[in-house]
Amino acid sequence: MAGTGLNLWQCNDALAGVSAVKAFKPHNKSVGEARAFTRDALADADLPVGDIEDIVVCVSELATNAIQHGTPRDGSFQLDIRVDRFKVRVECHDPVRKRPRLREPSLAGEGGRGLFLVKALTSRWGVGFLPFGKFVWFEVDSRVTDLPERDRANGEG
Repeated sequence: MAGTGLNLWQCNDALAGVSAVKAFKPHNKSVGEARAFTRDALADADLPVGDIEDIVVCVSELATNAIQHGTPRDGSFQLDIRVDRFKVRVECHDPVRKRPRLREPSLAGEGGRGLFLVKALTSRWGVGFLPFGKFVWFEVDSRVTDLPERDRANGEG
């Protein structure tokens, strides 16, 4: 993304599948940018549309949590998306080591649904810790059965 000053790395090959990493500033507009980045990263994966939409919803929730609870104003959070033939794995890294809590959402409250949705829409999820922060991750078992068109054209697979 030209002019954003944010790093973007993407790899797409037959052995590694699809991988993409991008850092985001802790602004509300970054949630929409994270959704768009996720859709772009998954565009060449042969995933059902419903799976992609569930993944995008979960990314939106993790990005919102990173902005509200895990990233100082002058910091950034990072999305790491990996796809192979068996699963899609998304990690959202931020610099705060506080463990997020899965809460049962209340009918009256507006918040508290993020991790509840992640749990409901994914195959598994969790939290990992690093020396300088944490990452919240989820996986969706995929039914990727085909390589991206580019790899088929190169005679791979």
